[in-house]
Amino acid sequence: MKQIKEIFRRSSSLWLIMELILVTFACWWAFDPVIVTSYVARLPLGYDIDRMVKLQVASSVGWEERDADQYAIMQEEERLLGKVQEMDGVEQAYRAKCVPMGFGSVGSIEFLFNDNGDSIQVYGFRFEPDSKMFEVYGMKSLTPSVPTSELTHNCEWEKSIIITRSLAMGLFGTTDVAGRNVLVRYFGWDEEKMESGWLKKHYNIRAVVEDVRYQSFDHNYATVFLCSGGVNLNVPIIVRLREGVNADRFVQEHQQEVQRELVTEHCYVRQMLTAREAFEKGYGEVRMKRMTRRNLLIAAFFATNLAFGVLGTLLMYTQQRREEAGVKRAFGATQWRVFWDFIREAWLLTTVSVVIGCVIYFQFAASHGLFWMESNVNPAVHFWFYDFGKHFIVVSLIVYIIILCTVLVGTAIPAWHICRSKITESLMEE
Repeated sequence: MKQIKEIFRRSSSLWLIMELILVTFACWWAFDPVIVTSYVARLPLGYDIDRMVKLQVASSVGWEERDADQYAIMQEEERLLGKVQEMDGVEQAYRAKCVPMGFGSVGSIEFLFNDNGDSIQVYGFRFEPDSKMFEVYGMKSLTPSVPTSELTHNCEWEKSIIITRSLAMGLFGTTDVAGRNVLVRYFGWDEEKMESGWLKKHYNIRAVVEDVRYQSFDHNYATVFLCSGGVNLNVPIIVRLREGVNADRFVQEHQQEVQRELVTEHCYVRQMLTAREAFEKGYGEVRMKRMTRRNLLIAAFFATNLAFGVLGTLLMYTQQRREEAGVKRAFGATQWRVFWDFIREAWLLTTVSVVIGCVIYFQFAASHGLFWMESNVNPAVHFWFYDFGKHFIVVSLIVYIIILCTVLVGTAIPAWHICRSKITESLMEE
């Protein structure tokens, strides 16, 4: 206790504490968005995007001629699908229904209601009966009676729906919901009123699959898959490659083959690129990258400047203690004992400073809030940064560790140099 009082009695210690308090506040402001966005971006997508390739199909005829003979054009696209499935390295492939999931796309936004009238906002993606969409994506079925390979079989046209784990938990509190009905409200064409508007339809839950994300920042939206038919032209073909096949190499090696072989009378593959590349080109992904890059640059700028400032202050603070170290060694203290005294004092000053800095920032955060990424629309999805207390504790610990490491390094280097110098040099220099 006496040593602690002596530490805080020094004017240099008080100045160092004030500087570290300011550093804590600045680090909190700079690092909070980086920590949250980095955490969300690294959440698993729920499927192996690195083994997937997207082929964009196009027609060589005008839209009037194409629409006049839709079924013939669709048959030609089906033949293209068959040729794709025969390519070396291809494990499975399917024709997407409208917008494919996970390629920088945005599915239709819908609302699901349970019997109590509660609603959860979701993204909806459509699939055709007997397609291989779930197998291509490698989604895992959580319904024992309906394995992944059977998810699209025996589906009721425009009546079957497959939901994800978080949505099942949000609506019913369990994943054992196969066979139940849900009421879906969606925006579409009302044939009776001959106008667009919000429509309602009952769907039967066929199965439940593991959660998936179609964008890196999609962390609190649930996903549903609707069994739906109809004629869709120029939709992408999504390919799942065999184990061990590199997607980038596959695209490079098969570009000429695609242009030469994947052609019918009226259809051809306009573009082939890896799923990862298509995913990163999405508008949402580009926006997310820009925001993340901006936050990282701000955090890096503050971290660099603050690190140099703190290291400079610590160097002066430690050098001022040179005579004290010489006296201790003259009275029999070992080099290691003196060195650890420096480290222990640095740790104590840092801990006190960061605690005070976090308390001050807490007052600011209580009125202005912490960094937030969209409102939570699915009650079954809950991350640590949704909770103010957990959010504050997690970021505070990270800020504390970063500052502590900086202070310890800035103290250890000059302290070790002082401890290794001769006692007479330490006493004479002062």
